[in-house]
Amino acid sequence: MSRFTSPPFLRQAGGKHVRAHPPPAVDLTRPSVARLHSFHLKGKDHFEADRDLAGRAERAAPGFQDLVLGERAFLQRAVRHLCADLGIRQFIQFGAGLPAPGDPHEIAHESDPRARVVYATDDPVVLTHHLALLRDRRTTTAVRASLTRPDRLLDSSETRSFLDLDEPVGLLLAGAVTHTSDADHPAEHIAALRDALAPGSHMVLSHYCRPDSAVFPKDAARAEQLEQVFAERLRSGRWRSRRAILDFFEGWRVAEPGVIEVQRWRTLPVAPPVPGCYQMPQRNRRLLIGGVAGI
Repeated sequence: MSRFTSPPFLRQAGGKHVRAHPPPAVDLTRPSVARLHSFHLKGKDHFEADRDLAGRAERAAPGFQDLVLGERAFLQRAVRHLCADLGIRQFIQFGAGLPAPGDPHEIAHESDPRARVVYATDDPVVLTHHLALLRDRRTTTAVRASLTRPDRLLDSSETRSFLDLDEPVGLLLAGAVTHTSDADHPAEHIAALRDALAPGSHMVLSHYCRPDSAVFPKDAARAEQLEQVFAERLRSGRWRSRRAILDFFEGWRVAEPGVIEVQRWRTLPVAPPVPGCYQMPQRNRRLLIGGVAGI
């Protein structure tokens, strides 16, 4: 995968300067999910704390990077399916990470350059990077929002001026629920989003999974070790049971092939290389499941 660089906060874009808000203060002693993913995607936006977390995760489950790359490839395949096959032309991604090649707007624009994507994040650094990268506000924007307060996103004038909520929306929750605690009641917020979206809308959800220890004891042990590492270093990250993950799909019509290991969801051949063709090695496939569902 080719390297990419973050933009300066004042950059040349289409002959005009695009100015983002000044970069927020960054606590270099604490890792972040976005910077951890930047490290695994061969980006440059990570610090020693993030690399330390990556090393600890690797020791807990050799090949942890498989999960990051596999989840991203699943999201890319799912967005392409929603846009190319189902005709969805507007998307909301909660828990957006730092900008990288192959982000959802690029996948959607393969099918329709007019497709619109709202990136929602509660990480001010991620928001600043997205705003600095935007070349126009016609097809892509970024807003400060969290899965735990979906009403703020849906009721905001910016969202309503950018998206037509009377038309189907692709709700992208790849990884977002993993980092939402039970105390924040993620299932309730997903249900609220479902009730607010138009018929024909679809949800893409993937989640780190803790397999049944009676059936897959080694996988369950790796999941438990990873959750402990994330709890200690990141203070978020849950490897929930399959049953708990299925509860997030309640009220939705799950599309074929169901909620399964993401590697098995509409798998692509590795050649020619296209976004979404990454194939996870067998070793950690059971630790990540997901699916697509509609209303």
